[in-house]
Amino acid sequence: MRDKLRKRIALSAVTALTLFAAVPVYADTYDAVYDDAALLSDEEQQSLSEEITNLQETTGWEIFVLTTEDAQGKTAREYADDFYDTTATGDDGVVFLIDMDNREVTISTAGEAIYYLNDDRIDDILDNCYDYVVDGEYASCFSSMLSDAEYYYEVGVPSDAYTYDEETGEIHYYHVLTLGEILFAVVLAAAVFAAVFFGITGKYRLKFGGGYQYDYHAFGKVNLTGQEDRFVNQMVTHRRIQTNSGSSGGGSSHSGRSTVHTSSSGRSHGGGSRKF
Repeated sequence: MRDKLRKRIALSAVTALTLFAAVPVYADTYDAVYDDAALLSDEEQQSLSEEITNLQETTGWEIFVLTTEDAQGKTAREYADDFYDTTATGDDGVVFLIDMDNREVTISTAGEAIYYLNDDRIDDILDNCYDYVVDGEYASCFSSMLSDAEYYYEVGVPSDAYTYDEETGEIHYYHVLTLGEILFAVVLAAAVFAAVFFGITGKYRLKFGGGYQYDYHAFGKVNLTGQEDRFVNQMVTHRRIQTNSGSSGGGSSHSGRSTVHTSSSGRSHGGGSRKF
């Protein structure tokens, strides 16, 4: 009886090991590469994954490479935006998409990446990768975009960087305090504090130490005055700046501009695209 039980246990163990060996195990090597259209070989996916990892470590962004042959009735821009909004966990990042359904190569930016990859730079990135995607060299297309993104990150945000909301016309300028500006602010704050401090001590003849007590009976005063505010009217001016929407990536006459829009989830995105 025991021999039969041992044989059954051994047979079950062998069967389980056989089945386990027959099932492919996929490591989390290609988490940032979503080749839904099956355009990339396994070696190409691995190579792109390594490039993405290096770029993510450099920028701190979340970066995705994506292909699709079914955009689910969406435009390429909508598809890329929605993918980022549902997949990314951070605010800063980029999606590089080859959409075989709409025949379009698309870049969707979010957060900080919007300023680094502005309209002009995205146009250049699309120019550099275009021949690859037309020739069916999809891995080279992605590699070109990743390389250009790293280059522009190292170049930095343009000094005249701003976002233009294509839906509302609102403009927001990007500004990062320089070391000189920070030091100037610290010195100015210290000077103001010193002026106020010594002004008060001089006015009230304050002395420190020796148990000094302020004579509030002699110096304390309270003056009450009446004041009435009347609201007359309010004027708010909205101005929409018209732009040429012929180029999906932006216009070369606006070197620091990043055109943004709102995705279906309410997030602000930049980017651009090119038909092929």
